[in-house]
Amino acid sequence: MGDDDLRDEKRVSRHGTTDGPIDGKVVRRHRPGGRGSNLIQLQIGERPWRPTPGTDVVDIYDRHDMPTTGLIKQDDRLYVFDCVDGHVSRVNFWAYAQVDAVEVSHLQDAVGDEFSRLLKEIFTDRPIVGALAVDTRIESSAPIDC
Repeated sequence: MGDDDLRDEKRVSRHGTTDGPIDGKVVRRHRPGGRGSNLIQLQIGERPWRPTPGTDVVDIYDRHDMPTTGLIKQDDRLYVFDCVDGHVSRVNFWAYAQVDAVEVSHLQDAVGDEFSRLLKEIFTDRPIVGALAVDTRIESSAPIDC
């Protein structure tokens, strides 16, 4: 499924930094220690739900004219992404957290309030990456300690 196909789908819900140019774009790599220590790599100009050309979309949990919550794979690691603000705006804010197979299994089995609770847990008490996107393209990002 291409980026435009993902973006154009209607709402369906399941209730140390190194910067450098790559192909003319800036890539940020975040690698702090602790749980979820391999923070995701985000590339400026890419879509928030596919933040590098090598990132694979594994599952989409929620959409609103574009994927807003889902699971992606990058460098053999799994990450949950969530559009935390600005779902219907030109400007929106995204969060990314590394997850393990057990967390993924629980998310995929959950619905409604249980899904929301699990998602909140994933973004609590571990390092995450926050990103700003404008017109569905990543503009900037930074690590966040929660």
